[in-house]
Amino acid sequence: MSYEEHIGENIKNVRKDQSLSQQQLADRCGMSNTMISEYERGNKIPNLVTTAKIASALKVSIDRLYYGDENNAFITTVDDDGRKIVNAVYLLWDKGVVWYHENLRYSVPPTMDENNGYFLFVRQFPEQIKRLIVSLNDYKAKKDTFPDPEAYLEMILSSVASDINKEIEKQESEKEIKHKK
Repeated sequence: MSYEEHIGENIKNVRKDQSLSQQQLADRCGMSNTMISEYERGNKIPNLVTTAKIASALKVSIDRLYYGDENNAFITTVDDDGRKIVNAVYLLWDKGVVWYHENLRYSVPPTMDENNGYFLFVRQFPEQIKRLIVSLNDYKAKKDTFPDPEAYLEMILSSVASDINKEIEKQESEKEIKHKK
């Protein structure tokens, strides 16, 4: 299911969290409650302008409506570099652009292998990114065995983002110590 298919569900959740009726939200947006109902039931998907209008009326970000939670957005408003990196890698993995396999052969410079594609050099957080992709591959293979696959996926993403943030803090701390000397 794509993110667009969840916009209506997300609108409904935010509206209910704010104890608003469909009519109250419609009035704030300058549209009919029938249209709000169509969006919430997934019969229609609002365009970007309409999504922005609804987000403004609900006083939330477009990402909140589009992704359900800003933590799931590709770019978040929260200053969380680890999550941004994880979301970027996840997007590339989900679209089939990147993957990881234990027995890849490396060469300098990177060369094309008909079975493996191009090799990428990961400059920062290689162990965390490797763990993320290996975990995502495992998740994909076993997705149907998890009681709540989406919660498990979120746990993977959050865990790796947390590890990357710890590494970022460590690097910044080391820079400060070096700069003070």
